[in-house]
This record gives sequence, C-alpha cells and structure tokens, in this order.
Amino acid sequence: MSYNIIEDGHVSSPAGFRATGVSCGLKEIRARDLAIVYSQYPCQVAALFTTNLIVAAPIFFNQAILARRRDNIQAVVINAGHANAGTGQPGLATVVQCAKIAAEELEIPRDSVLMLSTGQIGVAPPLDRMREGIRRAASELDSNGGRRAALAILTSETRPKERALRVSLREGRTVTLAGMAKGGRMVSPNLATLLCVITTDAPIESRLLMRALDQSVSRSFGRLYIDGDVSPNDAVLVLANGAAGGSPIVDGSRELGAWQQALDALCYDLAQQILRDAASGGKHVLVTVRGAATDTDAAQVARAVARSTAVRLMCARNLPDWGGMLVAVGASGVDLRPDLLELRVGAVTVMDEGLPKRFEPAELIQALSGPEVELLIDLHNGAGTATVWTCTTGAEP
Repeated sequence: MSYNIIEDGHVSSPAGFRATGVSCGLKEIRARDLAIVYSQYPCQVAALFTTNLIVAAPIFFNQAILARRRDNIQAVVINAGHANAGTGQPGLATVVQCAKIAAEELEIPRDSVLMLSTGQIGVAPPLDRMREGIRRAASELDSNGGRRAALAILTSETRPKERALRVSLREGRTVTLAGMAKGGRMVSPNLATLLCVITTDAPIESRLLMRALDQSVSRSFGRLYIDGDVSPNDAVLVLANGAAGGSPIVDGSRELGAWQQALDALCYDLAQQILRDAASGGKHVLVTVRGAATDTDAAQVARAVARSTAVRLMCARNLPDWGGMLVAVGASGVDLRPDLLELRVGAVTVMDEGLPKRFEPAELIQALSGPEVELLIDLHNGAGTATVWTCTTGAEP
C-alpha cells in the first residue's frame, strides 16, 4: 500500500487548500448550507457531470467554463437546499452572479470559480442570501475548515462523508489527496444526487487527472445503485494545485500508479460512506455478475437485479423466494443462455445449469438474515464481470 489515512483529514488537508461552510438561510432548518473550497494556486481540473439530458444551471455553467480551459480553477462554491435545476435562464443568471461575487470576494478571475447545488428541484437559491453566504464563507476560509464544508453540503443525509490520504511517492516524497461527498437516496451508476469534490496538492496535468477519475468513478460511485433516479446536479470534481512541489507526475510513471491507487481507494471509501448512510436501518446488498460476454453486459444485468423491487424485498424481509433474481436477469435485455445460468444467495446455490437446486428454506433465510447480502449471477457465457452495490432502504411498500 502506498498511502495512509490521515486521521481527522478533510477536503482542505492538502497543501494550499482552504475551506469552510456557513449558514445563510437556504435550508428549512438553520444549519450550514453554503460551502467554499478554495485553492491559493490555480488548479488543474477533471470533472464528471450528470448524464441526465436536463442539467442544472450550475452544471451548465461549469461545462461552459471547463470547455474553455481546465488549468485555472481556484474555487468551488456549493449550496444546499436549492438545486437550481429546471429554473431556466433566471437560474443560470443566478449562477453567473454568484460566481462573480465569489471571484470578487476571493480576488481571483471570474472564470476560475465553479458552482454546485443540491436540494429542491425547480427552485433557484435566493441571490441575496447567496451573496451573504459567499461573503461570510470567503472571510472564514482556513486550512482546517474542511469538516464545516462537508457538513454544509448535506441535505437529507445523516452524516458528512470525507476522507484524506497521504500518498508516498519515490525518494521520500509525499502528496495528499482528500475528498468530501454528499449522497444518500436517489443514487445510481449515473452519479444521481451525488456531489463529490476531491483535492490534491500533487502536480499532475488535467489529461491524466481525467483518465484517473474515469477509472476511479467506474470502480466506486459508478457501482452505486440505490433507487435509480438520475439527478440533473450530479458532479465529481478533482482539483490539483501542485502545491506539494517536485516534478510533475507523468504518464506511465510509478508515481502515477501510486496516485491512481490512492484515488481509487478514496473514491471507494466515499462511495461506501454514501451506501452506509443510505442503508441506515436496512441492509447492504452486493450484486456480482460474472461469466457475461462483456463487462458492459455484466453491468447491465447487475443493475437490473439491483433495481428489482422483488429482489430488494427478498433481502429486506428474508424471504426464501429467489424468483425475482431470475426475472430480473431475464428482463435485463442481455443475450444469455438460460440453460447455463447459475444463481446464488450467499453460499446457497438456488439455480445451476438453468435448473432449480434443492435447498432448505432455512438455509436461504439464514443467508439473507445478516446486515449484508451477497447475490451472485454467473451467466457462464464469457469473461465479463461487474459489481453493483445497493441497499434495502425504501424497498418496503
């Protein structure tokens, strides 16, 4: 392992970053509801946004900014309570004004500010409260403010999600990687209702950042499937300011491998924190598909099983009825040979070579009764594999 967890680490743990979260009256209850993550130095940026064809105003704004350049971002402003999606031109105008206010308060260029929002769709945040919050947050930024920022981006979740890692490179050199995320219900592999800001002081260019982020998200946030809705506000950002110094991390180097390993671990950790929060009072369900013709086919089958109401009810109620798994696999749209199909619930094989297996119902109930349920589907049709994480929260009618 080339990285270590930083105890009490947060999004502003990497060198050169500052953060905070303040309350400016955007939520129904008085709580922190506006966060700023700021870098003293211009950042290289990688970003993944929603796949919903309707994008929230801040996402549209960010896409326009990053289409021009990805090497001068210094701040991300995030508000909770108002999603600013489905708000048309007035909502976009609010985003532009808020970015302008932030740039003026932080004394940085206007095109170096990104904006994120989460909350009620169809409502733009009130400009006067945003102005007040941005000004207050800009005056309270500090290197220990990451926890305040992580609290400010929450909506219906029960706790903040954050982690920081110290990454060891060659010759005693280290860099830091940190992140905060929000997400609970309404999460699927398309990043629904998911915001994540990752910071690092590593010197690395945006092209490599983007490739690394694609890999890490596909192995973490891209495997979450809680209730399948795709939000207009989804975003995962990585900001790299190079403040750790030293030679840039280059393609094919050992340093890039170590940094990628740490980014994979960080995203996985944050995704698991989201899953645990969403599953409060319910169970984790791990759906693994193997033996598909391709990884894409495997993922399609896994998502079909994960979104199945019958499967989630089976897991929630400890029902010894695995028929929902078979129905979901068959309805996935993937070509398969029914006579080769194998299904398992925990250690209990319920179908093999397309035929039901004899088992004691008590065995299946036992396999379903723990806090985590593992479902395996083997198509025996190739080398494709995929894993999806879901939970039983909300499965009960």
